[in-house]
Amino acid sequence: MSTLSNIEEKIFAEKTGGIEIDQGKALANVRVLDLLREACLIESFFPVYISKVMELFWYDLEATAMFSTEGYEAYVHYMVLRRYLDIIGYKPIKDEEVVKVREQNKDEVFDDTISELVNFMATEHFASNFFKDLSQETNEPALNHMLIGFSAEEVVHAQFAFDLLKKELDQDETARIKILQSAKRFKHIGEYVFPSVSPAKEDNIKVIQSFNKRIEKLLGQSLSDSLAE
Repeated sequence: MSTLSNIEEKIFAEKTGGIEIDQGKALANVRVLDLLREACLIESFFPVYISKVMELFWYDLEATAMFSTEGYEAYVHYMVLRRYLDIIGYKPIKDEEVVKVREQNKDEVFDDTISELVNFMATEHFASNFFKDLSQETNEPALNHMLIGFSAEEVVHAQFAFDLLKKELDQDETARIKILQSAKRFKHIGEYVFPSVSPAKEDNIKVIQSFNKRIEKLLGQSLSDSLAE
């Protein structure tokens, strides 16, 4: 076993809480597994995404530290989800699929710091709720433990972006207009490589409302009020 395999084995055990996987319970809900598979492929894109963002923010020591943390944890999410699907024997992901996903965006250059931070904040905000909602849809204990942990990590990632946007705003009050404009047309990072991103629940009103409140906390004005104007 390689050094990387040894490390990944330890991480997998940690993220699943050392709980033995119940294959029967896992396979009882294929909708959850299909959503996990999609999330895994989206997370597999993040090493490419983070490399582009790091280049965009190369001069900002705080931003590069935050994105380094995000890059590691996104890889862990990808690796753990992929191993989980392998173990239960449900539509295992092939290397070729991951490479195909990463190819979708490899030539794009990011050049808009605020737009990228808004997209990142929105993505992680929705991802936190996605993993939380999925944790409530599964009876498999190892998966439930894993998803609750992922949800908590995504909360931190969204706050990273919030803090960086706050710094942009403190340095230049006119950034407010750009943030609002970007929030109105934000794009989930999963949509950089897929036509659409599936929600865990059909009713997304609560998570949209909570994102609205996050924008209001940042700007003193909600996104809904801005749209109404």
